Amino acid sequence: MIVKSSSLRRKFIIFVLITIIPIATNSIISFIISKQITYSYDSMLNKMSVTKEVKNSLNDSFTNFNKYMIESSKESKEKYETSYDKAMKNLILLEEKSDIHSKYILRDLQNSLRSYKNSGDAAIEISSKQGGIDVYYDHYIFTKEIFSYSNTFLTQLSESYLSYNNEIYNKLKEKEKTIYKVLLFYIITALIISILYTLFFLKNILEKLRELVDASKRVSYGDFSFYEGKKTFIYELDILSEAFSRMIHDIKKHINFIEEKAELEMKLRNEEMNLLKYQNALKQSKLKVLQSQINPHFLFNTLNCINQTAIRENALQTESLITSVSGILRYSLRMMDRNASMEEEVTVVKQYMFIQQLRFEDRIKFNLHVRGDLSKVLVPGMTLQPFVENAFIHGIEPKEEGGVINIDILEQGDVCTVLIEDTGCGIDEKTLNKIISGDVGLEHTGHTTGMGIRSVVQRLELIYGQKNIFRIESKKDFGTKVYLKIPIKELKDIC
Repeated sequence: MIVKSSSLRRKFIIFVLITIIPIATNSIISFIISKQITYSYDSMLNKMSVTKEVKNSLNDSFTNFNKYMIESSKESKEKYETSYDKAMKNLILLEEKSDIHSKYILRDLQNSLRSYKNSGDAAIEISSKQGGIDVYYDHYIFTKEIFSYSNTFLTQLSESYLSYNNEIYNKLKEKEKTIYKVLLFYIITALIISILYTLFFLKNILEKLRELVDASKRVSYGDFSFYEGKKTFIYELDILSEAFSRMIHDIKKHINFIEEKAELEMKLRNEEMNLLKYQNALKQSKLKVLQSQINPHFLFNTLNCINQTAIRENALQTESLITSVSGILRYSLRMMDRNASMEEEVTVVKQYMFIQQLRFEDRIKFNLHVRGDLSKVLVPGMTLQPFVENAFIHGIEPKEEGGVINIDILEQGDVCTVLIEDTGCGIDEKTLNKIISGDVGLEHTGHTTGMGIRSVVQRLELIYGQKNIFRIESKKDFGTKVYLKIPIKELKDIC
């Protein structure tokens, strides 16, 4: 018994998961860090942009303040206040996205701007009521100084943002470098392990396959000595080795049985040879008489007798074979000039398929697929059988390696569609064109009916009054497809 090892599929899946999951995880982490770096950079640019807007607004405010103090223009006063309000709103926006150090600077800046506004408003009020520069000069100078301090705070704020973002950026870059190094190390390690594992894996597979090939060669030369394959860590190869060993044992056992049987038959044949020679002349003389006197009733009775004998001797396969032959012969004699259902036609085809598979074993394979109610599809007797025989005789049988015949029958609506496909020799293009045009007929006969395909097609066309019932497709060395499109009619319409 083989100790069950891990399957090849399971080993491959585990290997792929161990290789891919860590790489994918590192890649995702690296991607996230890259996104964080990008976000940090965008945030810094945004803060610098807002800071610049605050500075521009403050400059505009002070410029209009100066202009008002000189011209006493109402428009200048409004612009002075509007620019100040805009600067304060932007400072509130910056406060939501700033670090602790920057928030301290923002607080000082806001206080400075409030002092600037209070001092400026006082200077404007005194100027408008009392007039004269000497009256509001002190307030004007104080406002100018606070404006200068505010610009200094803005510069400090910009530097704080740059410093903070550089610190975050450097941390993220360091982390990204670390992840990259780990990923690179893992990829190199995984690559080395993969190469070693692959070499080890291939070594086991190739050694086992070489072992099986050598054993196969010995078998092909007639050496059926006992084969005991080495165990591997691959479950599928161990199963294959065990099956091959069991096959060799069964073949050797079967050959010994055949040799013993052949030896016994040889002895019997030698004893009967003289009697057969003596009786041969008598058989030849009586053959024509027997042929002229034999009739279907006698033939079926004889086959039935042989069938009963096979049952009594427990020769089940022989019994099945005789049953199939009897069924085909009885159907062919009974239904040649009658109507039959497609269901009956399929039954005869199954019997024919059984006989041929018994004769040719692995060389021939039949696939039958039926859909719909075939009992209501009426056709002339022995319609389907000749097409199947033709596919076997001229498509599959000439090929040494054999082939497959696929039969697909579909009953749908008022039409029954039949496809008979084989993987046999096929028909060359020139001959196929002649067949389609009618220049060359399909007059080859089968095993059971003696009817050619062309005769069956002509019979169908005459009965149904249609010309599109039969269609053929083929390619040399790639098999043949035959399509039948049979109308579904009542029995009285066909007769």
